[in-house]
Amino acid sequence: MKGTRIENERTALTVQLAPQEVGFENGVDEMNLVEFPLAAISDRFPAGLKTVEFADQIFDRVENRMVNRRLTISGSDRYGLPTATDEDVLLACLQLTKLKEFLSPTVNFSRYELLRILRWSDDTRNYYRIEQSLRRWKGLVVYSDRAFYDHLEKSWVNRDFGIFDNLYIYRREVADRQLSTQASRFTWNEVLFRSFQAGYLKRLDWGLYTRLESPVAKRLYRFLDKRFYHRGAVEIDLHELANRKIRLSANYNVAQMKRALLKGIEELQSKWDLRSLPDTRQFTKRGKGVWIVRFERKAKRRPSELCPPTSSVILSTVDPSQLEYALTKRQVGPATANELSEQYPVQSVQMMIALYDWYNSRNQPRGPGFLVNAIKNPDSIAIPPGFKQSVASAVVTPKSSTESPSKSGLISKSERDALTREESRALAFSAFWQRLAPTEQSSFENQAVDHALPTKRDGYHRLQGKGGRIFQQYREIILRDHFERTNIQASIEK
Repeated sequence: MKGTRIENERTALTVQLAPQEVGFENGVDEMNLVEFPLAAISDRFPAGLKTVEFADQIFDRVENRMVNRRLTISGSDRYGLPTATDEDVLLACLQLTKLKEFLSPTVNFSRYELLRILRWSDDTRNYYRIEQSLRRWKGLVVYSDRAFYDHLEKSWVNRDFGIFDNLYIYRREVADRQLSTQASRFTWNEVLFRSFQAGYLKRLDWGLYTRLESPVAKRLYRFLDKRFYHRGAVEIDLHELANRKIRLSANYNVAQMKRALLKGIEELQSKWDLRSLPDTRQFTKRGKGVWIVRFERKAKRRPSELCPPTSSVILSTVDPSQLEYALTKRQVGPATANELSEQYPVQSVQMMIALYDWYNSRNQPRGPGFLVNAIKNPDSIAIPPGFKQSVASAVVTPKSSTESPSKSGLISKSERDALTREESRALAFSAFWQRLAPTEQSSFENQAVDHALPTKRDGYHRLQGKGGRIFQQYREIILRDHFERTNIQASIEK
């Protein structure tokens, strides 16, 4: 009976932490921790080392000058400074906090939950590793001189803080295993938790992160994914990357730094979308002792290409990255903006942005929280009559100076009927397409191509790389065919 109960508890927790619910692809990362990693790149520190200091310069756009930044981290006498494994545990705590929607700095958990998120094996050794990691973070103190960015104040600030204010670990969990679900708890320090709530987060593909084996690859992925946000290529000084961003040994020479970085680079080239570059392009000497490292992201098919044009109806051609930019301009955090722009219908996101602007332009202030909630829960938002009228007047199409043949009476009735039917088909598909989120549009297109007639599918694949008007015609036909086919099938099943 007891064994059955244990298995039931294990099954329940497994369901609770299923990948799609944990959000393995839509994890989050705090952007200060990306720029200034608090953990070593290895799993050990030199004996007796308890304090590490970093310093650099950055251009402050508000002050319009270079400012000096200095970050000092100091570990406890008993537990020391955090290591690469500890960084994995800290990020797992962040994912767990995201699951709880950042509602409270205090997060109840069990070590078994963290094992599941980390994809570590369920054994006593790993329970002990998590306990040691959490205690190491609890004992860490961070001293920031203009090295911590406050997203609310929009400036680099002086902050001295810890990671966790409080930590309680349920000690009997090793014996009880998963029966002790959420018996432990940690409390984030207010400085970090305020940054979480302010949205100073970026998207992190947690599934990819946990598949990466090299600590160098993990840290490179986090850093480059942030830098690739606005551009497809990144150049950075070799010493800055190796010593400050990846935290390789300060005693490494140029050859050793290159070798260590290349191991992580090669793993990202095979598992991520990092482009493979010749060594002469990857590392370029710019002067005596000055080396520049270059990274390029593989070209990705833009989401905007998923919106097929049509001669009769203009479908949504909004790139989700444009929506993401519009949301971040309105103080929505980067990670949340990314999620909203990709997971919610373009039409709904556009409408709620317009509503947010409408209120604020009329001295009826609405904050970013209102905008996020409006996009996620549109049914909970009461649309004011004045806004409806504004939208209605904005979509009125003026009459063309030259009437179309369908209105001029210069074509036959049968031709007019055929044109009307075609316009109705296009309008129905347009309405359906604009209700889809970009990720749903991509999935729908893949299904449509798979079910298309061989001649249409061949034309699609043959012209896909070239693009152009003929390719777009193939795409529109395939998409509309699949839309109408699925509608007919749904009607039959009813």
